[in-house]
Amino acid sequence: MLKIWLIGATSKVGQELRKLLDIREIELLETDLEEIDITNLEEVHRYMHMTRPEIIINCANAKESATVDDMFKVNAIAPKNISIVSNAINAKLIHLSSYEVFPVTQDIVYQEFDTPIPDTIYGKSKLAGEEFIKNFTNKYIIIRRGQTYTGFVQQVIDACHSNTPISAASNQYIQLTSPKSTAKLIFDMLPCKDYGTYHATTTGVPSQYEIAVEIVRILNSSVTIEKIDNLLESYKAVDNFMLRLTQNYTMPTWQEGLTEYLMA
Repeated sequence: MLKIWLIGATSKVGQELRKLLDIREIELLETDLEEIDITNLEEVHRYMHMTRPEIIINCANAKESATVDDMFKVNAIAPKNISIVSNAINAKLIHLSSYEVFPVTQDIVYQEFDTPIPDTIYGKSKLAGEEFIKNFTNKYIIIRRGQTYTGFVQQVIDACHSNTPISAASNQYIQLTSPKSTAKLIFDMLPCKDYGTYHATTTGVPSQYEIAVEIVRILNSSVTIEKIDNLLESYKAVDNFMLRLTQNYTMPTWQEGLTEYLMA
């Protein structure tokens, strides 16, 4: 029976993964930071040598609202610890990273072969985690997802539920990644031995205003959306190049991802 250690089991992606993993065929070890301190190498070493998982899925993430120390502990030091011990027991590591390893631009769509140059502390912490993994183990799959639904998307959802008017920029373009599509990709990549880094965002690069309009439509809300333009236009996008090239894998559109999430 395949043994999998799911780190960050109560995260949105972790919860979706638990629905997909058949406990009749998989022995699933589920932990969060409270149970196993993944920022402590000795604790990770002890737990992994005791349980000896064949696959580790790391969904742990310190958000941009966290302190700098916490961001680097969870997003950089923890992946270092996990990758060191993964290599020691010959386990495969699937790690969730972010497209925030790339800077905001006005028109560039980044592929996996482009050099990351993060322009935020959060992006730097995620890139540091990636580099540690590449340095300390060979059997890894790094998945760079887009913006999650905990930021702007959740703000719009909350506004719809409270019927509070909101403003959204028509010149701030982002890419999203839904929890369900991320979990499905991880599940589909479990048997994959084509190790490396993969971009995985929903397709399309909507503006914040377009996202807000779509959420209001899906929820059939009457909330008012004020369309604004920020002083500087910003654009952040990646191409799921390696998924398409090596796995023939297509992510859903950003509209499909939102609909699936909001109608669940």
